[in-house]
Amino acid sequence: MEENSKILRLRVLLCFLKSNAEDCTVTGISRTLGEEKYSVSRAVSSLEKDDYINRDDVRNPIITEKGYIAAQKYSERLEITLNHLLYEGVDIESAKRDAFYWALYCTDSTMEAIRATEERYRVKYELRDRKQFGGSLLCKKLADGCYSFPFLIFREHIKNGSNLSMANEGFEHPCTLYVKDGVGTVRLRSVSLSAKSRLSGNLISGTVKNIRYFDSGRFVSAESNGGIFSFPADALQFVGVGSGVVQILHGSLCLQMECSAGPIHMPASEAIFTILI
Repeated sequence: MEENSKILRLRVLLCFLKSNAEDCTVTGISRTLGEEKYSVSRAVSSLEKDDYINRDDVRNPIITEKGYIAAQKYSERLEITLNHLLYEGVDIESAKRDAFYWALYCTDSTMEAIRATEERYRVKYELRDRKQFGGSLLCKKLADGCYSFPFLIFREHIKNGSNLSMANEGFEHPCTLYVKDGVGTVRLRSVSLSAKSRLSGNLISGTVKNIRYFDSGRFVSAESNGGIFSFPADALQFVGVGSGVVQILHGSLCLQMECSAGPIHMPASEAIFTILI
C-alpha cells in the first residue's frame, strides 16, 4: 500500500507539470488519473508538506520551484525507462506500470546506465539503414557523455585455431568512448599480460608501450597518458549487422602495438581493434 501511495503521489506531481492549471485541482486530477478524490487529496497534502505544491489558494494549488525540478527529473526517468522496457519487448501496459517503480527506486548510477543503454538503442535505430559508415557519423548521433563498449583485438591470421590477438588481454575491458560536441575519443587502459617465451619457455610479463592507429593511409601515434591510450573515433569504420533488437554496429581499426617485457622491447605487431555496439 505504501508503494502504491508513493506512485500515486508521483502521478499527481506529474499532473502539475503536464496539465493545465484549471485541471490541477483535486477534482480535476482525480478525473485525469481515474482515482478517488480522497486518495488524490492525501497525495496533494503530502506533496505540500515536502514543499512541492503550494496551497495558499486551497482551490487552486500550484507547483513550486522545488516541485517543478523534481517533476522534471521523474518525467525524464519515466520516459527513459518506458522506452527501455518497450525496446526489450515488455508489453505496453506492464511497461507503463513498471516504469513508475524504476523511476522512483532506481539509484542515479543505475539510471545513468539505463540512459546510456537507451541512447545506444536510439542511435542504432537512427543508423538502421546504414550498412557502412564512419565513426564520425556515430559520434554526431550520440549525445555527449561517456560510454563503455566491449571490444576484441584480432590477429590478421589464424594461429592455433584462433585469430584472437594476445594484445586483447593487454587492455582493460570494456573500452571507453568519450563524446563531446559530436566528436569522439576511444580510450584503452593497458594492463600487464603474461605469456610463455617461444625461445626459453619461461613465463614473461609485459605491457603495451606504444600504439599507432591507421588513419588516412598512414599510421599515427595514439596519445598516451599514464597507460591510457587515446585515438579518435573518426578513424573507426563501422558495419551494421542484423536488425531490430539484435542489431550490432561493428567498428574496426588497424593498430600497430609495441610491447615490452622487462628490459626487452618486442617488435611492433599489427592487429585489428574491433568495437561492438
